[in-house]
Amino acid sequence: MLRGNKCIGIVKEIYSKWERRCPLTPSHVQQLVSQHGLRVLVQPSKKRVFADAEFEAAGAIVTEDLSDASVIFGVKQVPVGDLLDERTYVFFSHTIKAQPENMELLDTLLDKKIRLIDYECITAGGKRSAPRLVAFGEYAGKAGMIDTFRGMGERLLARGYHSPFLSIGSSYMYEDYRAGCQAVEAMGAQISKHGVPADFAPMTFVFTGNGNVSRGAQEVFKHAPHEMISPSELGSVDRDPYKLYGCVVEEEFMVKPKVETGEPFVRSDYYQHPEKYAPQFHEAIAPHMSMLVNCTYWDNRYPRLLTIEQLRELETTDRSRLIGVADISCDIGGSLEFLTRDSSIEDPFFLYDPVTGKTSDGVDGPGIFMLGVDILPSELPREASHHFGQLLTPFVPALATSDGQLGFSEQAETMPPEMHGAIITSHGELTPAYSYIAKMREEQERAQAQPLSSEELLSLEGSTVVQLNGHLYDTGLINQVLNLIENRGGRFSIVSQDVQANLMDDKEQVTSAAMIQITVDQGRTELEHLIAGISALARNTPYAEATVHEVREVCGESFE
Repeated sequence: MLRGNKCIGIVKEIYSKWERRCPLTPSHVQQLVSQHGLRVLVQPSKKRVFADAEFEAAGAIVTEDLSDASVIFGVKQVPVGDLLDERTYVFFSHTIKAQPENMELLDTLLDKKIRLIDYECITAGGKRSAPRLVAFGEYAGKAGMIDTFRGMGERLLARGYHSPFLSIGSSYMYEDYRAGCQAVEAMGAQISKHGVPADFAPMTFVFTGNGNVSRGAQEVFKHAPHEMISPSELGSVDRDPYKLYGCVVEEEFMVKPKVETGEPFVRSDYYQHPEKYAPQFHEAIAPHMSMLVNCTYWDNRYPRLLTIEQLRELETTDRSRLIGVADISCDIGGSLEFLTRDSSIEDPFFLYDPVTGKTSDGVDGPGIFMLGVDILPSELPREASHHFGQLLTPFVPALATSDGQLGFSEQAETMPPEMHGAIITSHGELTPAYSYIAKMREEQERAQAQPLSSEELLSLEGSTVVQLNGHLYDTGLINQVLNLIENRGGRFSIVSQDVQANLMDDKEQVTSAAMIQITVDQGRTELEHLIAGISALARNTPYAEATVHEVREVCGESFE
């Protein structure tokens, strides 16, 4: 039933016991029923934050059977056994990077001829490099900041200090977001009256980036007595224990040009040519922060925010004031190399010892406390669902009447471009913009059977790594490059790809990027011919605005 029939479904979430969110709330259902004449089927759930009765009162039909629905919405991945043939499904699939753990899901979607739309890919105008339009990010920041205050209180207590932070619980412990903010305000009143422990003043909270996630965290932070300062002021702040200090650090304080030109920092140049920049966060910012709240997207084209060695050096030379780290991005081994594991909502904190490099459960012992929960918005399920549904609802009526039986290109005439650009599968095939997933899978499978390691491959004369920047996916350039490599008899492995560059800063549009390891048996001469061919494709593909260069610093013993 790919032809829209004005009947939609909402699944019950079973991904995690903490997943109490829903993509559309009762208020959104009421709007869709009364204003657009849609029929809404909702699977019953005893743990969903909105009761079944609330959906029924809004005009929905609560039923396990969603077979009448032509479009079915969820939050997280739908179990393969529950997928109905020839329907449109909308959820976070986590398949666009060919994630191995979700390839069975992708195969099932293809086998059942399901039209999959992924929230992660709903962008302005349907362009892959444009800002995302439907996301929970703001609420990851809000929930994460409340949890951070809780962690600060428990860690200071473990070090022998009472503090006002000890009155704060995790976000899920409050009735709603407002109650959580009221608890932060009460904590703030105690800071104003009694102060934070003098041994830790000034208490500085550093927020990386200024996108939705960071702004959500800052919103909570500002319910406490605070002063926002610039990065250049971090080293000269008064030791005032009766307020907190907040500092937003963006890219110009994270990195610096390798060759100083005297020109102002240009963010777009850094995004497109990260090889021209060296890290400086560990020198300019890290020695002065009490708490790091990491909110930025990262991939390994860019310098890490803090490495294991940089943090160890700060600690062993007595230049660190760091008490804890809240990695709201929860990118294990990413911009914070020492985040080596995640944590859970019910057990959110663990310790990392910069000297030994070891982690331990709880907050008692040597080290800094770490927060690394990957489903933080689930701690504020009611508000997060309402926020998400507000963003999603405008697209639902057109999607409920769109005709998925049409050819993929013809479907664009029956639905908004934002939704058409987010279709990953249609008619049992990957859509053109996402056909690269198949090639990535093939290479992953080939790599598993490959007797040579990455280091051994790179030691070959005919192997290297190239970096592509530009509109790789909107224009189909990435597919053309991979086809060229295969047609020339080469092998490839995608070392990293950034298909969501807008996550770095949602204030401006950013191009995509990919790092590709290429190996040819004919040696360096053939490899250079192949790189020249890739460069020609980049120059001649309309609107790609692409650049290609060999990443020689990666062409050594490893990709690290």
